[in-house]
Amino acid sequence: MTREDVEMFYKQAMTYLAEKEVKKAIEFFNKALEIDDMYLPAWNDLGVAFLELEDYDQALVCFQKVVLLEPGVPISFYNKGYVELMLERYKDSVETFEIFLENYPQKNDFYKYALYLKARGHYNLNEYEEAQKLLETAIKKDKTFKDARDLYITILNEVKKTN
Repeated sequence: MTREDVEMFYKQAMTYLAEKEVKKAIEFFNKALEIDDMYLPAWNDLGVAFLELEDYDQALVCFQKVVLLEPGVPISFYNKGYVELMLERYKDSVETFEIFLENYPQKNDFYKYALYLKARGHYNLNEYEEAQKLLETAIKKDKTFKDARDLYITILNEVKKTN
C-alpha cells in the first residue's frame, strides 16, 4: 500500500462524513490509518467523526494522537479541550484551552469560543472569578455572543447567592 492509497481512503472517508454516513467514514479513516498510523488528517477527522456520534472517549483518543503527532497545531488543542469539557474533565480542559489561547490568533472566532469554553471549565470548577474575566474578554470581542453573555449572568447570580 502506498501514500496514494492512504489519501484515497482518507478522501473516501471525508465523502462519507460529508454525507453523514459517519460509521462508514470511520471505517475508511481506519483503513487509511492501518496503512499510515501517522497520517495526521485521518486522526483529526476520525476524532470529528466520533464527535458526530457523541463518542467523546474515542474522539479524545484521536485528538490526543493529533496533539502528540503535531503539537505545534493550535486547533488540535481546541478539539482536545472541547472533548475534555464534554467528558467533564474540567481541569484538563482549562489547561488545554490555555495552550490553545497562548498559540492562536486573537482575531479569529475560534479564539473567542475558546475563551468561552475555558470559562465553562472554570465555572464547573466553581472558579467564578476566572470564568468572569474570560467571559468579559469574549464579550468585548463580540457583544452579541449570547452563550458568553448567558454564562456571565449565571455566574453573577451564583456569586450573589454565595454572598
